[in-house]
Parts: sequence; structure tokens; C-alpha cells
Amino acid sequence: MTCLPRSGGCEKPLTDAFVNHLNDAEGVRFVHRACLDIADRQNPQPEALYVDSVHNVQLVIERKSISSPADFAHRHSNDHFVADLFEEGLKGLPLDELYEISLPMLISGTQPQLRAFVLAAVQSIRSHWPIAEGMVLKSRPGRRWWSYRRVPEWDRLDEAPRKGLQFTWSEPPTSQPECIDAANPPQHVNSALQNIYSSCVRKFAPYSDARRILVIDPYGDLRYQNVEWWSEVFSVLPPPTEIDEIWSGIFDWVTENSEGWIFERLHCQNDIIA
Repeated sequence: MTCLPRSGGCEKPLTDAFVNHLNDAEGVRFVHRACLDIADRQNPQPEALYVDSVHNVQLVIERKSISSPADFAHRHSNDHFVADLFEEGLKGLPLDELYEISLPMLISGTQPQLRAFVLAAVQSIRSHWPIAEGMVLKSRPGRRWWSYRRVPEWDRLDEAPRKGLQFTWSEPPTSQPECIDAANPPQHVNSALQNIYSSCVRKFAPYSDARRILVIDPYGDLRYQNVEWWSEVFSVLPPPTEIDEIWSGIFDWVTENSEGWIFERLHCQNDIIA
């Protein structure tokens, strides 16, 4: 499950990772100077300022998240809410082996509905404790479902803990990112981009002499769209001139055993795409 970032404040770990990528790829030497939106809370500011003293260039960066479907952020927060309820409800059980709770990703419902869903599941798990290896408890009340099992040794990932509780989230079977028409983006994507553009115009306006970069963090059905898809979107919804470049920044698996930031340039005003 991918976590949405917290909003507000300088996201220095991400901007530092991005600038390190930029320095390596382009042979520039940008170093951090200020978290602008923290230093000046009275006026619209980009998140971070970097300076390349060798080439006498400033760089300002703004980071924004964008997602599809429109309620992705709300339903993603539901996933965390449900996981927290399960952990609280199962507290005190002797989890001396590795146990797994499987749930649908982007679970829907109000908090009272989700509390009732988890409470019924916890009661079932506790009433059947201890869970023998090979035994699977599961239920599908309405549109939601859950399953619970003791994970056998042969089915454990190398990096999995030896004991405790782990969560597995299943993608919705109807999730098909490729069906989003880049030439005619959904209205919520259109609105989100226009809001992002407006915000960047205000924040980048005082830095006309700097290199101004927007880094978008896409979620849901937008997460794995390629550069060509985004190029078509930006031809339909052209970014304002205050944004010199747009990059994507996705935190994902970079090898079988490690995660990291993956950056791609999606747009630049002079139409040179790296």
C-alpha cells in the first residue's frame, strides 16, 4: 500500500532526492538554501530553494499530489483507519507467529461502517483463536471482505517479519489505468491540474529568474501513466509559463529488495523532454 504524503511544509527528503537526481543527470551542483514556505508563511511560496553557486542559478521546487479516482485520498485514508482498528482490536493476542490480514485496497464506507466491519472481524478472529496453520478465516459482508490466516514458512517473503501482524491489500479488479483518455481527461483530473497550476503561478511569480519546477506525485490510476500519456494531457491542459518544468516523483520498488524515488521529466516549456 502506498502512503499519501502529508500536506504542508517543506518536503526536504523528497526535494533533496530530486535535486540529487538532477545534479547527477545534468552535472549541475544545486544545494539546499531554504524551505521557503516555512520561512515565509505570510505569502505564497514554493516549498524549497536550491542554488548552484558555480553556475549562478537558483532552483525553486513545488510538490503536489494528484490522484484518480477523485475520492482516492479519502479511501486511501480508510485503509489506514481500518488497519489501525485491526491492530487495536487484536492487541493482546500472542502473535508468536506471522499472521496476515487481507483486505481490499481503497476500502469504501463511513467510519462508523468501517468500525462495525472491523469489530465483527475481530470478534470472529478472537473466537477462533488460536489459528492453526492452513486455516483461513474469511467473510464478505456486503461490498467488503476480509481474510485472516497464519502464514506458513514456505509462503513468507524473505523480508517479512518472523512474527506479528502483516496486511495485504488487493487491487480493485476494475483498476485499469490505461483506459483513462489523455486527450479527454476526467473532470476531476482537469480541475486538480487547474488548481495546481493556479497555486504554482502564485508561488513561482516572485522567482522569474529561477528555474521553476513542479514535481507531481501521482496516485491511483495516474500512478503508472507514462511520459507520452502525460504529454498528451499537457497538450490539452497546457501548463502556465510560470512552470518551467513538470516532473513526476514516485516512491516505488527500484530493486527486488529496496525502495526509492523514481523521477521522470514530463514537460518543459522549451519542449525538450529528457
